[in-house]
Order: sequence, then structure tokens, then C-alpha cells
Amino acid sequence: MRNKKILILEEEIEEELAKIQELMKSIEKLEKAKYDQSIENRLLASFLTDFYMAVEKIFKNIARDIDEEIPEGEAWHKKLLRQMAIEIPEERPAVISDEMFEVLEEYLRFQHLAQNIYGFQLERERFSHLIEKLSGTHNQLEKEIKDFIKTMKKITRKTENDHP
Repeated sequence: MRNKKILILEEEIEEELAKIQELMKSIEKLEKAKYDQSIENRLLASFLTDFYMAVEKIFKNIARDIDEEIPEGEAWHKKLLRQMAIEIPEERPAVISDEMFEVLEEYLRFQHLAQNIYGFQLERERFSHLIEKLSGTHNQLEKEIKDFIKTMKKITRKTENDHP
């Protein structure tokens, strides 16, 4: 893998992380505003699905550029998430920890739920815990992804130095 490819991937990831940061600001604004419970539920559900969509874009970019394989089929979302938690020996470390996999799996399940019911059917009790831990999830995820990129840069430098 060429270092240039990693630098491009890093830039794409930074763009998505910036979008997640904007999303976090929007949630803070929403918490200060007063809306009808039903409207607020719809907005929060939308923010949660946007969060996971951005995470999934990062993972798809990694799968495309490093693994050279994006899962397909009916369960591709879950397969992609699992792929990011797996180390590929001599290729790349795991992108996320097993703990982060479990946390993100909850966001993925919610995304599927929110896409398959009407907004007025959303019950806050079913997803309030995801909103409450979103900031911590975001911070830990960003750390793990940035650590992954640092490691990939070291791997590509070493590989390029070993094979000029």
C-alpha cells in the first residue's frame, strides 16, 4: 500500500469526522430548544442515523482502499462492522476495538429500526441511551480511528522502506 493512498484515505476520514462533529453541535442546539416530543424524537432519531451513516462511510472507505473488499448481500452492514473489528495479519490492525464494535452494533440496530418504522412510532425509551452515550462513543471512535491511521502510516512507511 502506498503512503499516498493512506494520506487520501486520512483526508476522507477527516471529512467524515468533521461531519460527525457538526452533528454533535446540532444535537447540543436541539437540547437547548423546545419542541414537541414527537418532533424531537424524529430529530434525535435522524441524528443517530446520520451518525451511523457517517461511521459507515468511514468504514466503507477503509474496506475499499485497504481491504479492497466491501461486503455485499443482505447483511452487508453487519459484515462491514465486523470486518472493521478484525485484524488482518500483515495487512492492517483492527480499526475498532471489540468494545466499540458492540457499541456501534447498537447504533446499527437502531438505524435499521428507524428506517423501518414511521417517525411517529419512535419511542424515546428505545433510544435515549444511545443519545446519552453518543458523545463518549464519538470521542472513543475518533481516537480509535486516528490510532488506526497512525498505525497504517507506520506500516506503509516500513513497507516502502523495505521494498523501494
